[in-house]
Amino acid sequence: MKTRIKNRLKGIATAALFASPALASAALAQTVQSPAEFYPGKTMTFYVGLSAGGGYDQNARLVARYIGRYLPGQPTVVVRNMPGGGGLVMMNYVASVAPKDGLHIAAPQRGVPLEPLLGAASHAKFDPLTMHAIGSVNADTSVAMVAARTGIKTWQDLRTREVIVAGTGVSTESVVVPYVLRNLLGLKYKVIAGYPGGNETNLAMERGEADGRGTFSWTSLKPQYKEWIESGKYLILYQQGLRRHPDMPNVPLITDMAETQEQKDIFKLQFSAFEMGRPLFVGDDVPLARVNALRRAFDASMKDKALIADAEKTGMEVNPMTGEEMAVMLKEVYATPKAIIEKLADASRLKPDLKVIETKLKEGDKPAAN
Repeated sequence: MKTRIKNRLKGIATAALFASPALASAALAQTVQSPAEFYPGKTMTFYVGLSAGGGYDQNARLVARYIGRYLPGQPTVVVRNMPGGGGLVMMNYVASVAPKDGLHIAAPQRGVPLEPLLGAASHAKFDPLTMHAIGSVNADTSVAMVAARTGIKTWQDLRTREVIVAGTGVSTESVVVPYVLRNLLGLKYKVIAGYPGGNETNLAMERGEADGRGTFSWTSLKPQYKEWIESGKYLILYQQGLRRHPDMPNVPLITDMAETQEQKDIFKLQFSAFEMGRPLFVGDDVPLARVNALRRAFDASMKDKALIADAEKTGMEVNPMTGEEMAVMLKEVYATPKAIIEKLADASRLKPDLKVIETKLKEGDKPAAN
């Protein structure tokens, strides 16, 4: 009898423990393996939301080559490309499908974490405020560029001459930004969307399918600067970000092109993503100890002399932002007054004359190994 009563009381105590979310979480944490126990012998995957060879792919591979050295047990790190929606398909996969164990790292386009700001028009299946930011290799500056054959000399010419630019996913900045500027500043942009990544958009320009790109990361363009820009084949019209890049002190900055304070506020919201540059995330339910281990491993990688040397060889910049800094920035962005967010959402949704070409990978397809 005493044994039955004792077992019954023990069962009641256990049920009470897990009836409280806080107590249940604490009890669960005791059973989760620490980073030192978990990572040895494991394989970590970086998922890149664009095709191989472009700037985002190169940055992810740079981090992937070094971050494992600074994690307990030095796990193997591989990279897989998952093109689709300019990184949105991949971000949804990591957030909603991939195991939340600290082995699945999302490397999306910088604008993808702001996708939920579009509200009902958003196709995001993630909350960037609950996912865990790991860090970013650099703050970024983007430029708008056109072929000299268009006859366009300055950004003001875009108000009178139509330009076709190449883009990736319909919801990504390569497509959204040109239309935001069309809708707010009257720039006569049209976009062909659906290219898997930067390499394909560049080929579209070279083949004459497009006249240029409405967004092109300076760190990706810089290695080709002498060939493309100094030859006069292409022209840079303006730069996009919250501050001028030191390499381009005389190129107009997008916020200086605003005609009203409201437009300037909208541009600050849109281009705050450039401060995040090349963001990395893990899912929202990854154990915090592993999140912290990943953040510290990322920080240590950014100081690795061999990584810095590798970056310099390919013209990549290393100007990192920590995961904690990214989290603060995202919180500030999502605290933007609703009226400004709605204005940006309205300008983002209107995409007249948008042409979308078919891509090989659709949402739900498996990523290709590289």
